[in-house]
Amino acid sequence: MCKEMRATHREKFLRNTCLGLGAIALLLTGMTTATAAAAPVGAPKVSGPRNTTLEQPQYRFRAARALSFRCAFDSKRLHVCRARFSQRLLPGKHTLRVRAVGRRRALSRIAVVPVVVKVAYPLLTAAAPIQVGAGAGVPAAAGGSVWVPRTETGELERVDPTTRSVTSRTHVGASSPAGGGFLDSALATDGSIWAASDSGGTIARVDAVSGAQTETIQAGTRPGGLTAGGGAVWAFGFQGSDVTRIDSVTGAAQTLHVTGAGAAGIAYGDGALWVLSLAPARILQVDPVSGAVRATFPLKPPFPSTSSLIDAWWLAYGDGAVWATLPNYGAVARLDTGTHALRYARTPYGRPFGVAVGGGSAWVATDHGVLRLDSSTGHPTGVALLPSASRSGFASIAFGDGSAWFTNYDRGTLTAVSG
Repeated sequence: MCKEMRATHREKFLRNTCLGLGAIALLLTGMTTATAAAAPVGAPKVSGPRNTTLEQPQYRFRAARALSFRCAFDSKRLHVCRARFSQRLLPGKHTLRVRAVGRRRALSRIAVVPVVVKVAYPLLTAAAPIQVGAGAGVPAAAGGSVWVPRTETGELERVDPTTRSVTSRTHVGASSPAGGGFLDSALATDGSIWAASDSGGTIARVDAVSGAQTETIQAGTRPGGLTAGGGAVWAFGFQGSDVTRIDSVTGAAQTLHVTGAGAAGIAYGDGALWVLSLAPARILQVDPVSGAVRATFPLKPPFPSTSSLIDAWWLAYGDGAVWATLPNYGAVARLDTGTHALRYARTPYGRPFGVAVGGGSAWVATDHGVLRLDSSTGHPTGVALLPSASRSGFASIAFGDGSAWFTNYDRGTLTAVSG
């Protein structure tokens, strides 16, 4: 019996001991949980410039017990960010918000960082925009007037820059529906203004003095842009392989077939016709008599594509080089027509669309303003950022009478830029 009693006491002791150990384990678990709950993810520390001229400043985030970060510029809706973060910013005041994420999706408080981006280049002079009407296309300047084609109405407007008013309207082409993807263009040469109707398939000739239309010429499918040289006016068919040549004296038209072209721009210079072609993006040197392709220059900018709008948009010649805008890459290409050297330059402050050459510079129209580039190097030498009310939409540009003339399709404005 004594042995049985000793066994019973031993079992009770062991049982009580196990219960005690279990209680201690539960207590320790609770203490661990409490300790974890008492140590939340730390608030982010943000390193990087607060005042900068960089278009794409770099920032670094750090926080105690952080597994990842969420951040955003100028928005309270945060997205997943790397610990090293950068974003292209327009000049002005910005707000960077950063939050750290820890275990079990624990969130830190939000760090708010003010950032000021300053313009890195000399400021150009931009006059107040002149309202000309929605659908403003590629302008032309000559003899103290600026001529603006209205894509949506098929009209050519004559603007007096001094009085800032539209002095005449001439119906020269077909009207196009808003948002239809058409773009009319104008060109001044040899005492005439030439206006291409993208949707109408015609090119009108207008007397630069009287403003009267003197000719209407059939120009195939979608004449998307104009250039002059070699005694002729030239137009390309948008995304097509045909080019229309119009004798600038007689008005006689001829069609040249450029094999393999999907045209998006045209220029004349150094005795050759230059065609900007899509899919893939490239510049074609074309014989102006036969239409044969003499040389092909693929456009492969060494920058990442930042959008999916269009690889190449416009072409211009001047000062011994052809310039092409590359909206998806935020860049321009410069092709020396003598040496065939091809170089690229980033275009800060918006995506580039139109380009013109004059006054010893290349002038680029972006969706946020006008950028002036050195015509030899492509380095920016000045910028005019337009008010937010003048931004957005396709932008076009021409140079004449000592100024660059910028049109905004959606806003229907004409802006003079000089400096």
